[in-house]
Amino acid sequence: MAEASPAKKLKQSVKGYLYNVSPLKDPQKSYFDATLQHGSECSKVVVFTPQEHAQFQNAEKNRSPVNLEDVILQPSKESYGKMNVFYTHSSTMSCICDLGDTFNNTLPAEHQEITLAELPKLVTKVQRVNIIAKIMQEEHKGNSVVWDGRYLPRTTYTVADTTAYISLTVWCEHNITIGEWYRITNVSMKQFKDKTSLTTTKDTRILNIPSQGAAVAVEVPTETIRCEIIGANVKNFFICLRKHNLSHITPSSPTVYCPSCKTHYKTSATTMKFSVHLDLKPETEGIIHACAEDEVIMPVITVKPNASRDEIIQSLMALPTMQVTICNNVIVKIEDASESHNPLNAEIKSDEVVCSLKLPTKVEPLEDSDSVFYSPPDLGLFSSSQQKKI
Repeated sequence: MAEASPAKKLKQSVKGYLYNVSPLKDPQKSYFDATLQHGSECSKVVVFTPQEHAQFQNAEKNRSPVNLEDVILQPSKESYGKMNVFYTHSSTMSCICDLGDTFNNTLPAEHQEITLAELPKLVTKVQRVNIIAKIMQEEHKGNSVVWDGRYLPRTTYTVADTTAYISLTVWCEHNITIGEWYRITNVSMKQFKDKTSLTTTKDTRILNIPSQGAAVAVEVPTETIRCEIIGANVKNFFICLRKHNLSHITPSSPTVYCPSCKTHYKTSATTMKFSVHLDLKPETEGIIHACAEDEVIMPVITVKPNASRDEIIQSLMALPTMQVTICNNVIVKIEDASESHNPLNAEIKSDEVVCSLKLPTKVEPLEDSDSVFYSPPDLGLFSSSQQKKI
């Protein structure tokens, strides 16, 4: 493939075989993508002419060698040292009789898995890779706004193979089981402050596979501290019925417009979400900075569903000494420190402890926290017998 200066955006002609032609992209269905195999390499093709989707599908089905003319070449942000092919409205595709090479089913080489220990050695800042790993534990779970404005569920796991372990963020809901092995394709690798992490993309596929052996030991820094909240910064936003982030919303306005849905909604039908950054003062010296989402914060504060940013901050500042569990600078659990140390909430380990608590003889013993909770028994008969004694 001929190279071109991305600044000049010179139009080129490329030849090869098409495969992995995607469906039309939602929500506007204004483009689709494919992969072009040329020689011993493969390049991503982004097509901005949806009316030619059937033509690209036929070329893939028939394994016809094609010539893409007047396309734009730009460096790939996903694969270091490679070029993406942009097929615009001025580009054309034609089938050619003989390319000289046959379609190679063993390509592309980048679809092969890479070990977790090799990931930090990749020099590119953004790279899509394939891995085989075991889901070791769940770090934290929440929701976040993605690049297209949608508010999606997000779960961060610690995954490991036989060489290393790493943090993997999985967007949307997936049927993932802790302790199982998975083949995970088309995940994006990112490096921030010398720390490598992975995140799923719209093209990611997660497939459960048999055990691949013993994974490396995992050490995730998690700590639980007693602390006082001395600082808070709250960012609140609103979500429409289709989970789009709404900007520049006025809560007092009766309606709000969602550009993604192209629909006006009642403001009362939207949902307010918020995230917080807290400054925590432990009982020991030092200040800890950590973030949290509303799913973690709401159970411990008292505010109305449509509370303002200032009301949320005041409620956070009014909290007593709290017991906070932090994983990778993210608060995963927060509770009143006085309640967490209440002897009545402690685990009963012996008959001697039971006697010291002076429990009534008719009270059922406490179950372990991991047990399934059932409704209390019907005490109607017990109550009636007491009345008879009276």
